[in-house]
Amino acid sequence: MLDQTKHQEALAKANQFILEHAHEVNKRSYPHFHLAAPYGWINDPNGFCYALGKYHIFYQFYPYDAKWGPMHWGHATSTDLIHWEHQEVALAPSEDYDKDGCFSGSAIEHDGKLYLMYTGHHVFDPNNDQVFREVQAIAVSEDGIHFKKLGAVIEPEEGIIHFRDPKVWKDEDGLFHVVFGKSNKNDEGEILHYTSKDLMKWDFVSIIKTIEDNAFMYECPDFFKLSEDKWVLATSPMGQSPDGYDRQNPAVNSWQSGTFDGKNFTPDTKLYEVDRGNDFYATQSTATPDGRRILIAWLNMWKLPFLNYQDHWVGALTLPRELSIKDGHIYQKPIREAASLRLAKYEFSKQECTLNSSVRALSTNSATEITFSFNPSENNAEQYGIAIGHSIRLFVDRQTKNLTLFRTDLNATSYRSIPISFDKEHKLQIFIDNSSIEVFIDDGHDAMTTNFFGQDHSIFAYATNGAATFKDLTVYDLERPMFNAPLFKKA
Repeated sequence: MLDQTKHQEALAKANQFILEHAHEVNKRSYPHFHLAAPYGWINDPNGFCYALGKYHIFYQFYPYDAKWGPMHWGHATSTDLIHWEHQEVALAPSEDYDKDGCFSGSAIEHDGKLYLMYTGHHVFDPNNDQVFREVQAIAVSEDGIHFKKLGAVIEPEEGIIHFRDPKVWKDEDGLFHVVFGKSNKNDEGEILHYTSKDLMKWDFVSIIKTIEDNAFMYECPDFFKLSEDKWVLATSPMGQSPDGYDRQNPAVNSWQSGTFDGKNFTPDTKLYEVDRGNDFYATQSTATPDGRRILIAWLNMWKLPFLNYQDHWVGALTLPRELSIKDGHIYQKPIREAASLRLAKYEFSKQECTLNSSVRALSTNSATEITFSFNPSENNAEQYGIAIGHSIRLFVDRQTKNLTLFRTDLNATSYRSIPISFDKEHKLQIFIDNSSIEVFIDDGHDAMTTNFFGQDHSIFAYATNGAATFKDLTVYDLERPMFNAPLFKKA
């Protein structure tokens, strides 16, 4: 086993810094019920699993500043996927193979221990961060909290640099599988598949995904069985161009379903977007003890002008989402446990929620859930939907026949749109959490997730240039379990 001295010293330093500086975080935009770091920067979720009697979520983490830096692994645990408990930092850069970052990966329970499989990142030229080497590495914990590194277990061929983000699972026969992304020598994205009997010695099996629409790299692949005969490949392709209303983000999280024979994946469709909002990336899923498949993602996006840098935190994780497949389409809806957040409930009569070129106040609560239905064929308003202060407009547009999520914050103005049918009723379920909005459309057929940065949380329903009815309009005040979640206790 590797000498753990440098790693334990790096962990102790990071944990001590967090304990000493967490009080400096300005919480004016900090999430109430989404998981964010107690201090610093978050990006990709990692190691999402149920192991050793509880749920674990790890995340890419720079604990010393609210900016991307040498990646550590932050860690939180939960018994219900809603109320999370901060734990000590799980991984920190310390060895030659991961000295510049413990990049994304996954976790699996085996023989009563929790194993992390992650990418070690080593930059060779301090003046050029594009000259690097990446390997897949393993760490292990007896208690699910404190981890020892076991070293690199899969290494790339000479000349390959993009080689990262392993997702590991075990099949019914006890064989371990892993998939991860690679950019080959022709700068074409691939997803590789390896197997192992012991998590330490791995054998190459196949390439389960090759280049599609100019993707030069597939980040954060996830691969899982969703129904009796369907598997899902989720990934974050790099290098694909926008196409109409699609793929407008700098990096687009996508998925496709298909069949898997243990070696090769045969997709039914091309990749299509998991979430159609501004801020959703790097999905990772896990199975629950009761058989559900739950997915979570980074609630942010690269190249955004992160307007809360000065508040000493950036980034959060989405609400966990339950997945299903129907008529060949993958659905995602908030996990049923999210209902435990509901406090006060407000229901509006049909008369109260039929608006004719008018506005109705709904709430001033920054932790809110809203549900309603609408039928475009029965409404003649040019636009109708909800507004959050001066930051967000979520509306149906009669001219474009789209549902549009429009972020109006200066320096971050942007919109995302989904074409919708105008000849049937639609249902929306909306979660608002201080600086984010998650919208689930038609029981999870589509979703839209976006951050916003304004401090006005006044929520209104509105209709312009005509009438619109918001059917069964209901508003819930929500609990705020993460806003003042206690820090870990230093061991």
